[in-house]
Amino acid sequence: MNFSLLNNKSILIVEDNTINQMLVKHAIAKFDANADIAETGTQALALMKNKNYDIILMDIFMPELDGYQTTEIIRNEMHLDIPIIAMTALALKGEEEKCLALGMNGYLSKPFTSDVLYNTLVKAIEQVENAA
Repeated sequence: MNFSLLNNKSILIVEDNTINQMLVKHAIAKFDANADIAETGTQALALMKNKNYDIILMDIFMPELDGYQTTEIIRNEMHLDIPIIAMTALALKGEEEKCLALGMNGYLSKPFTSDVLYNTLVKAIEQVENAA
């Protein structure tokens, strides 16, 4: 599969589990994209003050600030429309709708394949670009 649409894109992975961090970073490397990792929402917000990202992969359940709280800060306090994709291993009924209602642009249920990750990232980026 040709992953060229994400070449040189800057992706922030917000994930507290080190194994999941490695898996997602490995998949993103196949896309020739650049990835930074934040283990908490607080770390993610700090990184975002110093660097512009093209997209964020946001774990939902984390210590300190969870994915919902972090997204609310990005949308309501930082006023950024950066695409945010929710990631969760706990695929509960209504969870995707809750994420989208909070202002996230997509939803991934773990585990996922590289193809699903790629397609979700591209779709979210295109949605935001087309809305601008």
